[in-house]
Amino acid sequence: MLDRIDPYGLLELTSVDMPQFLSELDFLAEQAEGAGEEQILSEVRRVAETCRDSEALCLRFLGD
Repeated sequence: MLDRIDPYGLLELTSVDMPQFLSELDFLAEQAEGAGEEQILSEVRRVAETCRDSEALCLRFLGD
């Protein structure tokens, strides 16, 4: 899922995508280097959990 993020495009993830996305975030968090990265991933996880719990929400990654 994370490899689908395009730095120049748009990726929209729905509640259906969140279980896999959250799993990949957990793996990424294990690789985090420092408190700054951990905090960012924690905040992204919080938003992803909110999206997982509501079909009306989605998570959008907007590139440059």
